[in-house]
Amino acid sequence: MKYALALTLLLVLAFGAGLASAPPSARSVLQHSDGVAVFNGPTLPALEFVDENGDSANTRDLQGRWTLVFFGYTFCPDVCPMTLLQLSQLWKQLSDEQTRQLTALLVSVDPQRDTPAALKPYMNYFNPEFRAFTGNPENMQTLTGVLNAFYARVERPDTGDYLMDHSANLILIDPQGRYRGYIEPPFTPVRMKPLVTALLNGGAD
Repeated sequence: MKYALALTLLLVLAFGAGLASAPPSARSVLQHSDGVAVFNGPTLPALEFVDENGDSANTRDLQGRWTLVFFGYTFCPDVCPMTLLQLSQLWKQLSDEQTRQLTALLVSVDPQRDTPAALKPYMNYFNPEFRAFTGNPENMQTLTGVLNAFYARVERPDTGDYLMDHSANLILIDPQGRYRGYIEPPFTPVRMKPLVTALLNGGAD
């Protein structure tokens, strides 16, 4: 319950205290509580990607719903599958009305291996409604910069393979396509459901 109250307070501050009139370039954190931050970030630039179906996709396509964005990749051994599993469990606890206002998006930090052919079954395993962007390393680098995320390739000399180190937060993009905050792990449904409910009730207009 404290998480819902925390996010409700953040949303009241963000949406009810003149935030919309603040310069869109300002990123000062208005509130940070229980691993949730809400602030006035920029509108996402129009960046082209390829989605899990092999179709052209753009960050502007995210407008119209709240989006939970996270950076990851299909070869991730732990954080990514756990995040997707917990989000899938969360989706089952949300109403149809809530899921119509919300989407989840994986942005691949490993476009070399994360082709649409690899991403489609991976995303479908967790939830066919979830989306994925890949295929444009330059735009992925730009997007991570805008969203204060990070990633780094970690070589494995013993196997000749590599892993990708990356941010673990869920990033909040509002229906106007603006960067509005983040949620830190954990993403268990018992924690996320009141957060998402407060988000949709307090800031979906």
